[in-house]
Amino acid sequence: MENIMSDIQWWVWVLIALAVVVVVVAALSGSRAARRKKEQARIEHDEKQREKAAMLREDAAHTSVDVKRREADALAAAADAEQARLAADELERQAQEHRAEADRTRSAVDERLVEADRVDPDVQLDADRDHRS
Repeated sequence: MENIMSDIQWWVWVLIALAVVVVVVAALSGSRAARRKKEQARIEHDEKQREKAAMLREDAAHTSVDVKRREADALAAAADAEQARLAADELERQAQEHRAEADRTRSAVDERLVEADRVDPDVQLDADRDHRS
C-alpha cells in the first residue's frame, strides 16, 4: 500500500483534498440554505397564522357586536311584554269594575221594576209576590 501511495503524485493528493473540501463546503452551504429556507417557511407560516388569528378576532368582534344588539333587542322585547302584561292587567281590572257597576245597576233596575209592579194596581202578583201574572 505504501507503494501505491508513493506512486501517486503529490498534486493528485492536493486535488483529492480540494475535492473533499469542496464537498464539505457544499454540504455545509446546502445545510445552511436548507435551514434558511426552513426558517423562511416557518416565518411565512407564522405570518399566515397571525393573519388568520387577526381575521378570527375581527370576526369575533363583529359577532360580539351582533350578540350585544340581539341581547338589547331581547331586553326591549321583554320590557314590551311586561308593559303589555301591566296594560292587560289594568284593562282586566277596569273590566271587572264595569261588570260590578253593571251588576249594581242591573240590581237597581230590577228592584225598581219589582217596586213598580208592587205599587201598580193593574199588576197581579202570583203567590210568591215576586212574579207578574
